[in-house]
Amino acid sequence: MIKLPLILFLITTVYASDEKKASGIFNMIVKNITKKANTSIYMHTDVKSLGTYPGGLKIVDNCSKAEVVILSTVKEIPKSCKGKILFGTRYAHLANLNVTGAFFWQKGRPNILFYQKRLDKHNIKLDSSFNKYIEN
Repeated sequence: MIKLPLILFLITTVYASDEKKASGIFNMIVKNITKKANTSIYMHTDVKSLGTYPGGLKIVDNCSKAEVVILSTVKEIPKSCKGKILFGTRYAHLANLNVTGAFFWQKGRPNILFYQKRLDKHNIKLDSSFNKYIEN
């Protein structure tokens, strides 16, 4: 009887920890992309919320107001997102040539990947700490 509450507690703790890690990583990535302390992001998502984004990321309700668009799906991206910095949440999003980079989980570990040509297209210069995540 005691095992079930303990198992549920452990599952929710691990999930909350991963969500917290993800929001911190998104925060670090977006701030590095824009070089701003306060950045507006639009979340084009098939999920209501991908988590909370502390530390200066402002979630806006319209793509035209955003500096960075975080995608959980590349289907039906609004026209108002054209020309914005698109950032995926799945490896498969990188197949879309307009997606600058992606942060995704693979085998239980967080992964970040950028393509140099796509960064150049938006004149993005990442800190040297991101060099290992950039492919040519």
